[in-house]
Amino acid sequence: MKSLSLLVLFFALPQISFAQQADPLASDYFTVKPVVPGVWALIVKQRAPSLAVSNAAVIELGDKVMIIDSHLTPSAAREAARLIAVMTNNKSVRYLVNTHWHPDHIQGNSTYSSSFPGVLDIISHTNTRRDIVSIEIPFLKDQKQLLPKQIADFKSRLAIGKVDGRPMTDTQKRQLEGQIAQAEALFKEIENLEIALPTLTLDRSMTLHAGDRQVQILYFGRGHTEGDVVVFLPKEKVLVTGDLVTNGIPLMRDAFPVEWSATLAGVEKLDYTQTIPGHGDVQQGKERLQMLRAFLDDLITAVRRAVEAGRTLDEAKASVKAELAPKHEKNFPSWNAASEAAITRAYNHLATTRR
Repeated sequence: MKSLSLLVLFFALPQISFAQQADPLASDYFTVKPVVPGVWALIVKQRAPSLAVSNAAVIELGDKVMIIDSHLTPSAAREAARLIAVMTNNKSVRYLVNTHWHPDHIQGNSTYSSSFPGVLDIISHTNTRRDIVSIEIPFLKDQKQLLPKQIADFKSRLAIGKVDGRPMTDTQKRQLEGQIAQAEALFKEIENLEIALPTLTLDRSMTLHAGDRQVQILYFGRGHTEGDVVVFLPKEKVLVTGDLVTNGIPLMRDAFPVEWSATLAGVEKLDYTQTIPGHGDVQQGKERLQMLRAFLDDLITAVRRAVEAGRTLDEAKASVKAELAPKHEKNFPSWNAASEAAITRAYNHLATTRR
């Protein structure tokens, strides 16, 4: 968690200029998608400002509002809050759910807690609150110390104007200038940021009632992290998954791949027809979840064989990726990097438990 390379995971999208929009729901950050009456998905745009990384879901609860996940930065959360005010005719946000502890889902918490002091409850799994305290807050502290050093290093390299002893091309210079601008913007966002912690936690389930709307917050086990929850609207048949299900192979850095499929098996039993994922567009039906389950099942089977055969990690990455590609590559964007990360995480888990 100490490496600045992690910034690439959350902060690698190109910057674009902001334009005044006549439509109040027009946004450089998000596409607002109505899912069912009173429920919207805020789908982060592919070329959004790089301070917006993940999706959010918005649910009307009578005269109050629930938002699910709060983005990487206060600026992204402020834009989401602006859209919520437009969509709901200025109803106040009463509940914020953190589906898991990763920065792109919780670092906007304080934007809502300061906007609705004494009113907002932040809800998460018990393990998520623990991990925000023990992992995310120390990580944020490290970023505050290390980002200025990274910016200085970028500027030094730009001043020297060489890469591997050769003059930089115009493209390389523009890329480095973009990295500097993005890193400076991120530092400005996080320099004084304090994480607002969940105020309500659950172990297995929590149900909220507002008029004829019921909202279930459910935990099915370890997967993307140790504390992933889903939000389920049984009447509307809408599911919000965080990063348990995305449009690709979710980030595996903190995952429990051996257990993930069983967790998804529990989720799959819910009676839902639409999914708002942590990343990617709104999904219809259960196909994406089923694709991910099938990949995880085949992944664990193949990696277990490689471990039992005594293969090294590099050997396992080559053989398992080749074995899985014919069936799964077509279903997942960024296949090469994502599958290798999944194989690595599964191999490390299985090799450790085999000893």
